[in-house]
Amino acid sequence: SQALQDDENEYHRRSAASALGKIGPEAKEAVPALIQVLQDDDKYACRYCATSALGEIGPDAKEAVPALIQVLQDDGGVRWNAAEALGQIGTPEAIKEAVPALIQALQDEDSNVRSSAAWALGEIGEDAKEAVPALIQVLQDEDEGSYVRTSVVETLGKIGEDVKEAVPALIQALQDDGNEYRRRSAASILGRIGLEVK
Repeated sequence: SQALQDDENEYHRRSAASALGKIGPEAKEAVPALIQVLQDDDKYACRYCATSALGEIGPDAKEAVPALIQVLQDDGGVRWNAAEALGQIGTPEAIKEAVPALIQALQDEDSNVRSSAAWALGEIGEDAKEAVPALIQVLQDEDEGSYVRTSVVETLGKIGEDVKEAVPALIQALQDDGNEYRRRSAASILGRIGLEVK
C-alpha cells in the first residue's frame, strides 16, 4: 500500500497496484489506497492497474464502488475496466447502486465498455431489472458487434424470468443471428420464461 502513495515514481505505483491485484482478496486492506489512485487524473496506467486490482480483490472492495462509478462516467481510458471491476466485485448488494451508470455505459461509443457494462449488469442479476429496456435496444442494434450482443443475451438470462418484454428481441436473435452460442442462449431464456411466451 505504501508504494501506491509514491508520487515521484509512477512505475512503483503501477507495479504495486498490479501486485495487489495478483494477491487478490487478501489485499483488501489496500482498497483505500487503490481508491486514491483512481482519483489521479494524469496516470492512465496507474488507474488501469488500480481498477484491475479492485476487481481481483472482489466483494471485499465494495467500498470502491462509488469511485469506480465515477471512473465509469468520466474517464475515457479505463471505463471498460471500471465496468469489469464492478462486475467482479459482484454481489448485488454491493454494486446495485452502479446500475444507472452501467445502463448509461451501454450507450458508450467504445464496444469494450458496452460489453463490460452488459456483463456487470448480469453479475448484479435480478436487481438489474431496470436495465432490460436498454439491453433490448442494444440487442436489436444490427450494427452492434457480435460479442456485445452475446454479453447482452447472457445478461438477460442472468436477470431471470422477469424479462418478458425482451421476448421479441430474443425471438429475433433466435431466428436471425448467425452466432450459434447466442441462439442457444436465447432459446434457453425463452424456455425459462415458459408458457407465457408460447
